[in-house]
Amino acid sequence: MTERQRRILHLLVDRYIETRAPVASGTLAERLSLSPATVRYELIELEQQGFISKPHASSGRIPTRAGFRHYALSKLPPQPLPQTTLDKLAQVLEGAGARREALLVQVASKLSGYPAMLRLKPRQAPRLLQVHLSNLTPGQVLAVAVLEGGKVREARLELSFTPTEAQLAEAERRLFRSAQPLKASTPAMLELYESVARAFAQGSPEEYREGMALLLSEPEAQNPAFLRQAITVFEAPSDTTFTPPGGMNIRVGEEEGISLVQAGIGLSDRVGELSLLGPLRMHYEKALSVAYALGQVYMGK
Repeated sequence: MTERQRRILHLLVDRYIETRAPVASGTLAERLSLSPATVRYELIELEQQGFISKPHASSGRIPTRAGFRHYALSKLPPQPLPQTTLDKLAQVLEGAGARREALLVQVASKLSGYPAMLRLKPRQAPRLLQVHLSNLTPGQVLAVAVLEGGKVREARLELSFTPTEAQLAEAERRLFRSAQPLKASTPAMLELYESVARAFAQGSPEEYREGMALLLSEPEAQNPAFLRQAITVFEAPSDTTFTPPGGMNIRVGEEEGISLVQAGIGLSDRVGELSLLGPLRMHYEKALSVAYALGQVYMGK
């Protein structure tokens, strides 16, 4: 892509984000002080490269997913927020105490204008102190565990067999405060031990969400399919791999019609990710600045 094509594409995306209407070549030519013929030629080139499309014969052009992605990536690294804003955010979060994480997503959502999600998990899984196992249905076992630190979690284990009461009792006894991998007496017991280990391997994840109602003001919300997809991503993110601490990630259209701006978080005992969710027409520059700044403030940077 040439520098002139880049300027045309980015102006086209800017205009489309603001108006959600196809952008005419005349508008681009006037704003960039180029001849209409030159802009039309470059638009044809950009269309052939897959960055824009023309929805109707007589209309202007709109960005494709590739066009949005090229534009979004050009906003990295994020522009910093004013130092006075950063200082105020640090002061607010420092005084939040146990509400620190909930307040973080509230501030992220308010500053960006988009729904915010925060996911955290321990760097190391806490040790399993005790577990109680009981059959639910054939091949399904309920495991209730007491973890180091006194946290109680439960999980449903899917097995290829239905354990007997004697097998469940043996597993409970041998898993009690066990610090080392267990040697199983039978393949069935090995499957049971491994299922328990997998269920509690990541410790206790934490999730915080705020601002889903903000998407209702977006024109895309008139499409029920968009809302269903957005709610699905908001309530149950499908990817469990976090952005590296201090890093940024932009996921443009990986879920149909949805974009995510993500900031990796790393603390002494936890890692996580702050995400902002929006349509493809997301204000990427603003979202990146907010997510990055809040991630840094949360980590004490």
